[in-house]
Amino acid sequence: MDSLTDRKYKKIHFDTIDSTNEEARRRFLAGADEPELLWADEQTAGKGRNGRFFYSPQNTGIYFTFLYPNPEKKRIEDMVFVTTVAAVSVCEALKEFAHADAGIKWINDIYIRGRKVCGILAEVAYRDGVPGPFTGIGINLTTEDFPKEIEGIASGVGHFSEDELSSLKEKILNKVGDDLYTFFSHNDDKALREDIIRRYKASSLVIGKDITYSFADGAEHKGRALDVLPDGSLLVDTTDGEVILNSGEIHLHL
Repeated sequence: MDSLTDRKYKKIHFDTIDSTNEEARRRFLAGADEPELLWADEQTAGKGRNGRFFYSPQNTGIYFTFLYPNPEKKRIEDMVFVTTVAAVSVCEALKEFAHADAGIKWINDIYIRGRKVCGILAEVAYRDGVPGPFTGIGINLTTEDFPKEIEGIASGVGHFSEDELSSLKEKILNKVGDDLYTFFSHNDDKALREDIIRRYKASSLVIGKDITYSFADGAEHKGRALDVLPDGSLLVDTTDGEVILNSGEIHLHL
């Protein structure tokens, strides 16, 4: 999406931090009232979905969170769509700046060559009843060595020189930061939302594929992904009829 921002948010860098999402939460609860993009070269307690740990080794990836404390907007707690926006932006950034054949696995993972290279976690905190949404993104850029439990699933984007890696990080931060700021600033813009969904579908690895999906209870169900709906949820055809997923996990063979 075209940036409407001229960077109307602060960028704050950390060499090492526990979690950029947790730092965003702390800053919002402590009174932060302007948009901020917090980024780090390493996380010691990176967060994934459902309480999982996101592996964030030093200098091989980029780990960042966009915080948008703005009580005037009414739809900023729409976490499914916020994740959709972030996924589109990261996928497009990797295609444009890393020349990678990236695709989106609903709802929050970016894949290249059948391996996960990026995870996204959208959360919200409350301060005196005012919501402060923050969106965390971790991208494995040159990461090659992974913990045993994810070594067959995760991968890095590619091989880059030190200068290339530095430039790539800056370009990704600027594009994703601008795109998230634009969305939060214009989140009731119907045309903007429609354009995001159109572009999300164009990069989807899921539409038309057979999938297995599960919810918090762990029970697995099978179906075929039919479409991504205007709110970012997934329409699935099953033997019992169509269902709409706006949470849970899906699995497919890539």
